[in-house]
Order: sequence, then structure tokens, then C-alpha cells
Amino acid sequence: MSKFYTEEMKKYIVDNCNGKTIEEFQNEFNSKFNTTITYTAMKSYLSGHKLKVGRGNNKKYRKEHIEFLKENVKGITLKELTERFNSKFHMNISQSAISNLKVKYNLQSGIVGGQFEKGQTSWNKGKKMSPSQYKKSEPTMFKKGNIPANARAIGSERVDKNGYILIKIQDGHKNKNWVRKHRYLYEQAYGKVPKGHKVIFADGDNRNFDLDNLILVSDAEELIMNRNNLFKEDTELTKAGVVVAKLLDKVNKRKKDL
Repeated sequence: MSKFYTEEMKKYIVDNCNGKTIEEFQNEFNSKFNTTITYTAMKSYLSGHKLKVGRGNNKKYRKEHIEFLKENVKGITLKELTERFNSKFHMNISQSAISNLKVKYNLQSGIVGGQFEKGQTSWNKGKKMSPSQYKKSEPTMFKKGNIPANARAIGSERVDKNGYILIKIQDGHKNKNWVRKHRYLYEQAYGKVPKGHKVIFADGDNRNFDLDNLILVSDAEELIMNRNNLFKEDTELTKAGVVVAKLLDKVNKRKKDL
């Protein structure tokens, strides 16, 4: 991949990458040289040449940025929130970056997956139980001040037995409180994953949550990709493999229909 870069490009990268996020510099580079370098490719080049980038969240996101998200997050989709944010501050932040900020600061829109979220007004707010209802419910009521031993805050992360990052999205639903982070981010951006489908990492790195690295495939397409060695470390090659798998899957289905 490094052969693609001209000497002018290489010098520009060395002279200009410091103090910027990878995404910011990727956009700047593509704009200057009229290229389509992906986030993953730029990250790989910078890492391979030991070039340090990034200026830290504290510098990139100021107090006014976080306050804007808090004031605007309710009742709108991730896409709408991202567009408002970029329009307000004349920035080009990705949906995945905004989603990560929502998780970090526990900002809930109230509409994700149609679930009732923290901060959203319940239908029975202000209504009192009848004496009979209270008596029936009292034995199972959660007493004020009691905190479950395994309680963890919404937005917390942990690693499952398969090495995937899980993120806590809600309380009170047992195993459904935690979901795989890459699936959660994908659904935040594009909607619910259909039954019989899953989200894969294009470059094979299950810590790379950039939306460009998350691809939706069916179970059948994943099986075809495994059988034909179509999973690659390069994002674009894996995406090409997905296209091949979709075509082979269609051919297989047509043969069954004959």
C-alpha cells in the first residue's frame, strides 16, 4: 500500500499529521490530493511509520460541544444529531464518533430500538397506586438505597468469552442489558440488524468500531466467505469478498429453485 503514496504525499503526511485525529487528517489528505484513502488505510500507514496523531478528546471536544449534544440528543436519530452537530460547529465528525460520545456521557435519545430509556417520561408518572395495588406490589418493591452487587452503569463496557466488547444499554432486562458494541453502533447508524444477519469487521480487528469497518452480511454469506477464504485484513478486499459472497449466494438459491 505504501507504494501508492508519492514522495510529495509522504512529506505532506509527516509535516501535517501531528495534532489531528486520524479521521480529520484522512479527510484533509483526500481533499488535498483528490484521493479516497480509507480511515483504516490511513491508520495503518501512520502506525506503520510510527507517526503520532490525535490531540485527545479534551482538546477536540470542548465543553460547548458536549452541552450541545446534551441539549439536542432527545427525540432524534443518531444521523440527525450528527448532522446538527457538524452544521453547528462546522466540523466533519462521523456518526460513530458521536455515538461514542453518547455512550461516554450516557446521553439517551429515547428512541433507540423503540426502548424506554433513562430520562424519558413514563406513562404513569404522578399516578398513585390504589391500596390493593400497593399491598400486592410491596413485597417485590426495590427498597430505596439498595444497590445490586453486580450493578454497573449504563454505557459500561466489558469483554465477553469470545473476545468481543459488550456495552450496557439498559437495566432490568437481564441478559438483554448487554449487547455487542459493534452491533449496537451499527444499529444506531443504520437501524436494526435483520434476523439471520450479523455485523462483521471488514479488517478483522474487533476493536475497530469505525462505521466504514462494519459490514452487514447474512449467515449464508458469512459461511460462503469462510469457505472461500474471502475474509482479508484489508477492508476493501473484504468488502469485495462480500460482493462475491452475495453473488454466490444468489446462484446457490437459484439452483435450489430449479
